[in-house]
Amino acid sequence: MPSSRVSSGFSKRFRLVSILSLSLIVFVSGLTMTAKSADKSGSPAKVDYSAEMPRILPRTPEESLKSFRIHPDFKIELVAAEPLVRDPVAMCFDARGRAYVVEMPEYNDAHKEGYSSVKLLEDTDGDGVFDKSFPFLTDITLPTAVFCYQGGVFVGAPPYVYFCKDTDGDGTADVREVVMEGFGRDKGDEGMINSFRWGLDNRIYFSTGIDGGMVTVTAEGPEKKFNTKGRGVVLDPATRKIELTTGGGQHGMSLGIWNRAFVCANSIPMQVLMYDDRYIARNPYLAPPPAPVDIAPGGKFTKLMRISQIEPWRILRTRIRAASAKGDYEGGKPSGFFTAATGITVYRGDAWPLKYQGNLFVGEPANNLVYRAAPKPDGLSLVAPRADQNAEFLASTDVWFRPVQFENGPDGALYVLDMYRELIEGAPFIPEEVLKHIDPIGGQDKGRIYRIVPKKFQRPALPDFTKLSSKELVALLESDNGWTRDTAQRLLYERQDTSIIPELKQLALASKKPITRATALWSLQGLKSLDTKTLLKGLHDQDPHVCIQALRIAEQFAEDSQIQQAMISLSENESLLVQYQAAFSLGAFQSSARNRALADLLTQDVANKWMRMAVQSSLNQGAGEVFALLLQNSELLKNKQAQGFLTTLATQIGAQSEPENVKLLMSALEALPKSEQNLAQQSFRNLLSRASASTKQVLANSKSKYTAQLLSGMMKSTIGQATNAKLPVKSRVAAIPTLSIGNFDETLPVFEELLSVQQPLPIRQKAITTLGLVNDDRVAELLVEAWPGLSPQLRMSAVEVLFSRKPWQVALLDAVKAGEINSGDISPERVQLLKSSQDKAIKKRATALFQNQRLTSRSDVIKEYQASLKLKGNPANGKVVFKKNCAACHRLENVGVQLGADLKAIKDRGTEAVLLNILDPNREVKPQYVTYLLVTTQGRTITGLIKTENANSITIARADGTSDTVLRIDIEELISSKLSFMPEGFEKQINQQQMADLLAYLNSIK
Repeated sequence: MPSSRVSSGFSKRFRLVSILSLSLIVFVSGLTMTAKSADKSGSPAKVDYSAEMPRILPRTPEESLKSFRIHPDFKIELVAAEPLVRDPVAMCFDARGRAYVVEMPEYNDAHKEGYSSVKLLEDTDGDGVFDKSFPFLTDITLPTAVFCYQGGVFVGAPPYVYFCKDTDGDGTADVREVVMEGFGRDKGDEGMINSFRWGLDNRIYFSTGIDGGMVTVTAEGPEKKFNTKGRGVVLDPATRKIELTTGGGQHGMSLGIWNRAFVCANSIPMQVLMYDDRYIARNPYLAPPPAPVDIAPGGKFTKLMRISQIEPWRILRTRIRAASAKGDYEGGKPSGFFTAATGITVYRGDAWPLKYQGNLFVGEPANNLVYRAAPKPDGLSLVAPRADQNAEFLASTDVWFRPVQFENGPDGALYVLDMYRELIEGAPFIPEEVLKHIDPIGGQDKGRIYRIVPKKFQRPALPDFTKLSSKELVALLESDNGWTRDTAQRLLYERQDTSIIPELKQLALASKKPITRATALWSLQGLKSLDTKTLLKGLHDQDPHVCIQALRIAEQFAEDSQIQQAMISLSENESLLVQYQAAFSLGAFQSSARNRALADLLTQDVANKWMRMAVQSSLNQGAGEVFALLLQNSELLKNKQAQGFLTTLATQIGAQSEPENVKLLMSALEALPKSEQNLAQQSFRNLLSRASASTKQVLANSKSKYTAQLLSGMMKSTIGQATNAKLPVKSRVAAIPTLSIGNFDETLPVFEELLSVQQPLPIRQKAITTLGLVNDDRVAELLVEAWPGLSPQLRMSAVEVLFSRKPWQVALLDAVKAGEINSGDISPERVQLLKSSQDKAIKKRATALFQNQRLTSRSDVIKEYQASLKLKGNPANGKVVFKKNCAACHRLENVGVQLGADLKAIKDRGTEAVLLNILDPNREVKPQYVTYLLVTTQGRTITGLIKTENANSITIARADGTSDTVLRIDIEELISSKLSFMPEGFEKQINQQQMADLLAYLNSIK
């Protein structure tokens, strides 16, 4: 039965709602732990702070409504609250204007799960306020997303995506089908799938957050698995099959008016995704830069104008932290910047003035406000400065206000989902003596949904779209409201009614609105009824955004010569955005004309890294011809970015098994004037650096004297450059990697020289890492011989190299046994990896050899180091401890390398929690900080955390501060160790006083 109607006496009948979305708001950025799992034994005596902890009580919906300060041109209205809804974290409107709302009361409940739900809300009298609530889907675990389709909804609830439908009209789902399975759920529940969005291309896009998962799709069969870590998902709702695309962010993903994707994460308020990596996947030899680009000028530290009071527990926690670390209280800033950015949404409605379309909205529930930005072009990217200068667009004095997600509505308004909770932070991050004065699940039975409209807004009468004819739906594509266009387009795709093709063609050809022309083109394509004439008109459209959409569609018509010619012509379009899309789309076919167009695009904008990437994405075919064309431009060859592109392309040509491309490259190099021979030599080096058997055969069979000269002179010049002490160190370092492709009999003495203690540190460092690329047993002998003269930093790099091949691991064990390498030089986590090796012989030897290095029980260590919480720490000494022991993986005050968790967020945790995470890092490991073992097809093993990944490559960051980007085609195996990148055994490096100093330093960071 539905719940009772929401009347004018709203506030008197509802209790307040508050809930933190488990994966949406991640107030903390790195270290995690479970409160109930913490070892409390031996902790200091607890103090009763009840007198300092007055509870801030929830407000009625009416009282909360009075707490808002909103932009002067707008007003905020309450459209739903408890008991109709609780803990809203996602919603969508169906074609009848009803709202499916995802409820997630499980956050911060350490004792129970599986009682979340999806509610169906209905406004039966058309006054804009929901008055009925149906339990559409109950007893599900951690739902995070919902989207309407074919009278039902897709629901994301990791590990599943379901399709659910009510077929008998009682408001409750009687169909629940598994569409996908395998999405991840980290123990902190902080980065799960979210944000189901309709795209112009008749597909549903969604984010996999930080959890990813190895996913199977019911429609594809159980054998096919999709690794969604770091990726986005594109679902065809008709076939229920998927593709993977660019991923990013944590909770929140929105598609702009023209389908540009935006994401956010805790301390990253807004990013734009610079490319769809389905393009990148076409050329497996391309390793692109990360797609997410920050567009908020102030980033995390954008000043937020909070108007709510600082909760007493935050103030107390800050004081406890400061006192425990330093013995005094220095204050601090517990709020006022981004720590919980969530739910990024592009406003696409028509109820607001036109100037607001395209604005970005981000919830900041830790600061009880909604932030607005107005993006504008910045080359191929965007910059999104603050839109409201003297106050936030929306803020509340009610500390229970938790805006976690938004939705564009049928009426053109923007809807705000408020989880309304007492505590937004995870309970594990609150000191025990503070937590006992707070209810971690306070507000679990509450929740509000608001609507933001202009002050003089008159709500329009909304039709039931399900009762409209297909022709009427086509007419709605002219609407300025994005929700209306999306819903009309979606229903046309569902119906597959080809009778309205003439009307769609008319819109595509003659509508005065660019977005309507583009939507009509995609609708025709969705009905498999787009003809060449109509598409050509789209490719010649006067609006660049229409051209871009037409180019994307044209990729599916690329066999047509007229379409090819039109696509090529757009490489000369005056819009840089159109040129960028053309660089991608021209990869859909191969011809000499399109190769010339790609070369021209590169020449016009060679300084732009995105354009260089887009061009290379289209060169899985034709790379040799484009290389030759570029080498004919003498002015271009003076440009350093052009030189870098050419050498990168030479590496690709060498790795591919395309003899004609190799011949084209060699002919082009031979034609270069003597003044460009340095470029020729570098290109030739790169050609050989990953040369395939086919490439080597072409060079071996060549009768060219020029080729023979390059082969004979290459290593000689490389050795001369690497060993010439008169050259700048940077120049010498640049030459060293080429030594890896030489004959080791010839290069061994060179490496011995480069490893000598007389050489500068960067030279020795590069020599060690380059040796890792040489597959010769003598490498291990060379490193062991050099060991006595290596600094701790270089020894760390040497260990990484010795770990990269099994024969070298054996040599390492031999050296430890013989006393040539001290067992203490091998870090505890590397010892653990040896002891758990899949090679039984290595595992047995390591277990015997390091039997005296067993780590003390974590609980015993934690008990012992509780004493450091009582000691007065010295921040200056702590900084020294940090630099020596932590800077390899963390960065503070411009010291160190940022690989692990962001320690600037340390203020957001209690000192006890930080101590626990340092001493027991494997207690709770976030997905982004898990150690992986990557095995290449060449037999190398690279150990570290995954820094970035996309369709083509994975970048592994190692403990010595170096990193490797490995193409997926070169990956034999990728194995999760399930262990934290931060090693256990930290207590072996610092004593209790040093720990107190370190904690004091971490807490002193402003």
